[in-house]
Amino acid sequence: MQTHLSSRNRQSELMDDPSLNEATHHQALAGLRRINCWSRSDRTVWKEIRKQALLNPGEGPLTILDIAAGSGDLAIRLASHAKRCGVSIMIDGCDISPTAVIFATDEAAVANYDNVRFFECDALQQPFPQPKYDVVMCSLFLHHLNNADAILLLQRMRAAATQLVLVDDLRRTRLGYWLAWLGCRILTRCHVVHVDGPMSVEGAFTSNEALGIAAKAGLQFATLEHHWPQRFTMAWRPNDCDVNVE
Repeated sequence: MQTHLSSRNRQSELMDDPSLNEATHHQALAGLRRINCWSRSDRTVWKEIRKQALLNPGEGPLTILDIAAGSGDLAIRLASHAKRCGVSIMIDGCDISPTAVIFATDEAAVANYDNVRFFECDALQQPFPQPKYDVVMCSLFLHHLNNADAILLLQRMRAAATQLVLVDDLRRTRLGYWLAWLGCRILTRCHVVHVDGPMSVEGAFTSNEALGIAAKAGLQFATLEHHWPQRFTMAWRPNDCDVNVE
């Protein structure tokens, strides 16, 4: 592994700059949406959510909170999967960026999903839109946080989730770094994404580091699976009884 990937190297990403103008922000959100579609992470996340829905049939819609929802593309794709599978869900997405919330709300309206809503919320400081959800998840957010804030986020997710905590994120690997560098340049012209993509991998957790952070947050029995492209999905249920890394 390259020296600069041997430990986390968190840096301020361009997308996190509050002075980023709206047009550039929209371009970056659209670029990330295209990359997320290419990664097919929604299928991996949906597999866990569908499993949870099947464990609790006939109890009303499965309520989901998507933290740091960004452009809303994952929430909207999950709503699409649910519709095709005949699974009833309600999704709230929250993000600290008002620009992202407006963008995501507009995208949900265009897709005609009235069971997907978006709210402005600082996931580390402010109350969530509802105190409890069946599923609390985040995608491509954990790597933005230092270790202390990552633990705090997972603790808050655990407190709000009645059935499942789900995290989907990047793995800090050499292959992941070069896939991010190349994929971001092929899939979007946005300079912000070109810079932030590889930088995100440098700041990401390894699988073992993610499980260690989860354990410190009280999710000692989380399970973790690897998937394309150099990402992991970590799941925790109240009744989980062992740790598994694949």
